[in-house]
Amino acid sequence: MGNNHQGKNTRVSTDIIDRKWIDVNIPCKAACPIMTDIPGYIQAIMEGDFQKAYEINRRDNVLPGVLGRVCNRPCEPVCRHGRDGLGDSVAICHLKRCAADFGLKPLKPEIESRGKKVCIIGAGPAGLTAANDLALKGYDVTILEQFHQPGGMLRYGIPQFRLPYDIVAADVESITGLGVKIKTGTRVDNDSGLEKLKKEYDAVLLAGGCMLPKRINIPGIDSKGVYWGLDFMIASNSEAGAGPQPMKEGEGSATPAGKMSKNERLSPGTGMKKVVVIGGGFTAVDCTRMALRLNAKEVTLAYRRTKDDMYVSAHELVAIEAEGIHLNFLVSPIGVETEAGSVSGIKFIRSRINRDRSIEPIAGSEFLMEADVLILAIGQQAEGEIAAGKKNKTADIFFTAGDFRNGASTVIEAAADGRKAAADIHKFLSGLAGYEDKIEITTVDETGRKRDYDFIPLQPMDEIPLHERRIKDKEVETGFSKEKSLIESRRCYLCHYNFQIDIDRCIYCLACIDVMPVDCIKMAKDVQVDEDGNMHYIATDRWDEVQAITIDNDKCIRCGNCVRACPVDCISISKYKLEVIEHK
Repeated sequence: MGNNHQGKNTRVSTDIIDRKWIDVNIPCKAACPIMTDIPGYIQAIMEGDFQKAYEINRRDNVLPGVLGRVCNRPCEPVCRHGRDGLGDSVAICHLKRCAADFGLKPLKPEIESRGKKVCIIGAGPAGLTAANDLALKGYDVTILEQFHQPGGMLRYGIPQFRLPYDIVAADVESITGLGVKIKTGTRVDNDSGLEKLKKEYDAVLLAGGCMLPKRINIPGIDSKGVYWGLDFMIASNSEAGAGPQPMKEGEGSATPAGKMSKNERLSPGTGMKKVVVIGGGFTAVDCTRMALRLNAKEVTLAYRRTKDDMYVSAHELVAIEAEGIHLNFLVSPIGVETEAGSVSGIKFIRSRINRDRSIEPIAGSEFLMEADVLILAIGQQAEGEIAAGKKNKTADIFFTAGDFRNGASTVIEAAADGRKAAADIHKFLSGLAGYEDKIEITTVDETGRKRDYDFIPLQPMDEIPLHERRIKDKEVETGFSKEKSLIESRRCYLCHYNFQIDIDRCIYCLACIDVMPVDCIKMAKDVQVDEDGNMHYIATDRWDEVQAITIDNDKCIRCGNCVRACPVDCISISKYKLEVIEHK
């Protein structure tokens, strides 16, 4: 691409109208909890600059390798390319992974110490993101992590076939490379432990996540062969010496219903035959796929609602069905059948969903499903003792973040809340007055995008064959090649570019309309601009009614045909970029 789309000039705006333009016209960025510059890094890939793409991701969401694999992708359903008649959404998440796969490099920023110390409890996505942001601001950051390896749910709650350990380690290393210290095997149990930290640190962030299962009480729940979902995953992911520290009785132990020790390890050949997993989220899906890799003969996912209600990405459902996992919807467990104290079956009742979305059991619909293992993956919660003492505390030096503050959420949501907490801590310790969004608006000559790119189909993710998916830790998705990532990146509409027509200079020649490949330029009448800066008009074909020629950026594909065709150079292209500034 060269320099043909480099900025002629840049201005900075704090106008609410320009800020709103980003939310309205860059839907993927607006949908991302951490506001990743998605068009920015995709354009960098399109130009073959994977290192720049990684740097953008590393700045915005801190964990590019992790999130390129396990993000729940709220950006993709709102992608303009996925609208009716336009094809499939861009593979935004897969391209994020490419940035990490091909562009990763150590960060070497110059950091000036502020002489203040911050302690973070929990090395999960919220704690790691907060640590990263605070370290870059010059704070001395120490993370206390109860497990033997950092990462929290990333390391122990997500299987390697979705997220390999070395990927987590690489993203963590990029944060410790900033000077962040992580003390593993260290657990803070109660308020007295927190008070000790208060004497040593200037601020303490509680980001311990939700590591305790939400429980249900049904007959037989304490039988041998019953597991809580997260503990099942921890036992499956733990290596010798790498599991969590044992917890004393009464200290919030996440011991599963079937009395499995926290240090128990599960590996292929554990003897499970028929496994039933109850739940409709990512942990439930991971448990089904892990059970299959532990050589279970038959695996069933049972969920009290419908397939459309499951809180997982569509590709996850495709994966479990492809792997031969059975799905059973609108069923709720009401009891565990046992033989000699071990699970022999699960008793269910069928349900219907009412108009108000409530679940109503259907009388007389009970049935028994044979099973020798039951896994309850119905959600997690924070540890009650510490949560009650500090969760809502606003005075003092304590802050909260991630799942610990908001309840169980996704990785990207936890990371976003970690960033918010870091901003709050920085404001508290530095005496900042606050923050303000600023928009960098750069005038460019062209976008580098061509009309032909619209006809590129969605590039499929390469995967290992089904016969290899019984291998417990083998990653299923193998990633895009550089060539495939370059092709996929061209599909992006680059929505961070704003095309505008200078009405005072326009001669109404209609040359732009003649060359537009999609219906994005209109002759307009009754033009009005509201207080938010949005233009409202009525399209017209009558010359005696025309008040302006307008470009609809929501339909524009950023090909630049109109700019090249305009004889009076009245069409401009501006690139919008969101930054945050501090007010002292």
